[in-house]
Amino acid sequence: MTCLLRLLFVFCLFCASQTMSLVWAQAPAKTSGRDQRPLWGQFLTDSIEIGRPFQYALTYRHSPKAEVLFPDTSQHFFPFRVKEVSVWPTKTVGEGARAVSRDSAVYTLISFETDSIQVLQVPIRLVNSSDCTYLNTQIDTVFLRSHLTRPVAGTTAPKNVTLASETKLTTLQQQFNYPLLGEAMVGVGALMVLIYLLFGQTLRRKWTLYQLYQEQQRFIREYNRLIQRLDASTASETANQAIVMWKAYLEQLEGLPYASLTTPEIAERTGDDRVADALREADRMIYGGEFSVQSSEALIVLRNVAVVTYQRQRFIAQTSTVADTSSDASEETESTVS
Repeated sequence: MTCLLRLLFVFCLFCASQTMSLVWAQAPAKTSGRDQRPLWGQFLTDSIEIGRPFQYALTYRHSPKAEVLFPDTSQHFFPFRVKEVSVWPTKTVGEGARAVSRDSAVYTLISFETDSIQVLQVPIRLVNSSDCTYLNTQIDTVFLRSHLTRPVAGTTAPKNVTLASETKLTTLQQQFNYPLLGEAMVGVGALMVLIYLLFGQTLRRKWTLYQLYQEQQRFIREYNRLIQRLDASTASETANQAIVMWKAYLEQLEGLPYASLTTPEIAERTGDDRVADALREADRMIYGGEFSVQSSEALIVLRNVAVVTYQRQRFIAQTSTVADTSSDASEETESTVS
């Protein structure tokens, strides 16, 4: 009897120990699919909107000695567009053969696709000594969230839909483009400098000839009007106006003080007997009031002398540039020889 009780007590202790071991022994925690897979990629949201940024996370666990290349953002994320990439430094856990490194990145994407369901699978590359090994993530799905209203069940959408138009115009504030004005002024200034360097002498000569021609035409027109007015009653006044105009015009052409010279001095300076006779005839009209057939001829002679002087000054203006160039060349030659 005593032996039977002992055996029963031992059996009870054994059962109690087994029960306690089952109670205290805990099964390993169930790991998620993300933790069990070395390569993991997943959208961080289940729905997206067109044009709104959303994120996609990519993680890869590998040996610390492995060289990993994450996907190319320009081609591996189609049909999405990569707006931004956030990369975390490699983190290694453990030591020796049990060490595991983890690389992670979060991609900010944008979608402009209208498909209600959109999927993504990206590859990574393991660089080996001879080649590269491609590993693909699992296919992940994201849903497009649309703000368009759908027809109620049992009804049909209208076939012809007329879009509402906004015809009210908005007045925009006018803004002056100062940078463009500055660029235009700089361009025009540079063009003018270039034209002056290339054609400066020619333009100055043309302008001088044009001024000479205009002054000559004005003188001939007004001087001829005085000749036509010349008669016995107006001889003194008209002759005086003609001589004053003639002296002023010659002074402008040659730069000599004809206005302050007397008739004998002008005749001596010109050395032309016709000029001397014409001036004497003009003096008789001015101071004596005499008028004859030679009076108009005298003024015509003075007009012809002015025309000859104009032609001489025009020829000098035309050849002045060539003469200046030749003198400059000769001076340079002399300086070189010396």
